[in-house]
Amino acid sequence: MFQLLALAFSAAAVVTASSPGDPDFYNTVADIFSAPDCGNETFVWADPIFGRGGACQPLDRHDNTPDILSYRPTTIYPDCVVNLYTDSECQSTAYLAEVDQCVQAGIPFVSAFVQCPFSDNL
Repeated sequence: MFQLLALAFSAAAVVTASSPGDPDFYNTVADIFSAPDCGNETFVWADPIFGRGGACQPLDRHDNTPDILSYRPTTIYPDCVVNLYTDSECQSTAYLAEVDQCVQAGIPFVSAFVQCPFSDNL
């Protein structure tokens, strides 16, 4: 009986686990900072970008984030490309974000566009 119950729980975990292309999948996680140069003293928090990618997404989804003046990805899903923008439509200059590299624009980042192999607009 115990083995059957364990099997049922493990099967449920597989079905509900997030995977690439799921709307709640974190394709990127980055440290965000309230000042230039990604300094520890201005670290705000680690923030995910989630979803299938292929769309302009706001970096401050809950209107509770200080201005993001520097950004350092800690993980990016393989073959995904992350660009940051200083406008809400991803029409301003694109700033390529790469793992462990500090990115800054001189003005706050507002949006991101992540393109992945599983993105909708390929």
